[in-house]
Amino acid sequence: MVRVTASKDKRIPAGTELIAINDQKIADFLEFKFYDDTSKTRQLTIQTNSTSRRIIYKPHEMIAVSLASPKYKRCTNNCEFCFINGLPQHLRKELYFRDDDYRLSFLFGNFLSLTNIDKLDISRIGRLRLSPLYISVHTTNPKLRIQLFKNERAGLILEQLKALADNDVKLHCQIVVIPGMTSGQNLYNTIQDLSLLYPAVSSIGIVPVGKTKYVKKIPSVSRKLAQSIIKTGLLFHNRFRKKHKRGLVYLADEFYIRAGRRIPKKDYYDDFPQYENGIGMVRSLLDEMDKITKAKKSKGRHLILTGKSAYPYLKMLKARIAPNVYVDIESVANTFFGSTVTVSGLLTAQDMTRTIKRIGDRYDNIILPPNCVNDSNQFLDGKTPEAKRVLVSPKTVQELFKCLQ
Repeated sequence: MVRVTASKDKRIPAGTELIAINDQKIADFLEFKFYDDTSKTRQLTIQTNSTSRRIIYKPHEMIAVSLASPKYKRCTNNCEFCFINGLPQHLRKELYFRDDDYRLSFLFGNFLSLTNIDKLDISRIGRLRLSPLYISVHTTNPKLRIQLFKNERAGLILEQLKALADNDVKLHCQIVVIPGMTSGQNLYNTIQDLSLLYPAVSSIGIVPVGKTKYVKKIPSVSRKLAQSIIKTGLLFHNRFRKKHKRGLVYLADEFYIRAGRRIPKKDYYDDFPQYENGIGMVRSLLDEMDKITKAKKSKGRHLILTGKSAYPYLKMLKARIAPNVYVDIESVANTFFGSTVTVSGLLTAQDMTRTIKRIGDRYDNIILPPNCVNDSNQFLDGKTPEAKRVLVSPKTVQELFKCLQ
């Protein structure tokens, strides 16, 4: 049953427990949403002060209640490469919650390890059609996966993926490349194993391990290794595209940047299934820039701050709109997480502030990357941009272009 926190229905006061809809038990808000079919008559069973009763709702009649949020599952693994485990103190509180809940994967695309689910969970996922799900696989070698996750259940990965596939669940899988562990032959074998589950496995995203100065034991992906990974990834990608008209295997932008290779064309990414995983973001940026027409003359001096990875591409934007728009691009060094972290989304207020104090006086407006703050305009360290002339960039190049004009 699930508790009502607020209600616009006089028959259901706050604090009421919803037990079932048409005799289907309600464990949380997902079951409520799934079985609350407003096109049909529904019989809602509720419990108030230990007294149960039933309410009939006619077709198109709304059950106007707000439900309590469930307690989401925490991760029970102990991975040495876990980015959250390596976070220092005094960052935003929510950053320290290591979630591993299939509901969050379905709702927001969070990646799961599957080490804390059982057959009943898989059955429920199929029954409620919680698809797609996003799975952190890393390796399909049972012994190596147990070693990585420090969890005996980690070795069940292929069995679990097959069970989810049998329940018609679409799966987007992730392989984090850890040099010397999930690279080389292990990477090849993992891609091979996952590709056999196509079309249930509808994308395989390959990303580099997040190496910060707080994670000592994990090496970074080198330029040479990045080149090797690109070679392996393209081997499978091209093979799949020829056979299924779809690439299936997609590499993070960061591999191409580290290897000094050109970013693939748009067709490589198909429908960009793992865009939020850093796969295809640079291509989208480049394609948006191609749509920009000649810039009108504008007033003011603008400074765009970004991470090391995006810096060369934003320099291309500057070249495209100069000399009519005065804009400079500055790469912000990440002293908080270390020089191995080059993405703009992991820049903190202290690194931004340091750069602004050094050169910011020369500019009328300072524009920050859109992904360096959350929806509450907070950096990772909980601080917000201070100066009025410091703006957070819009999320598209076209909107940024208008902002500069």
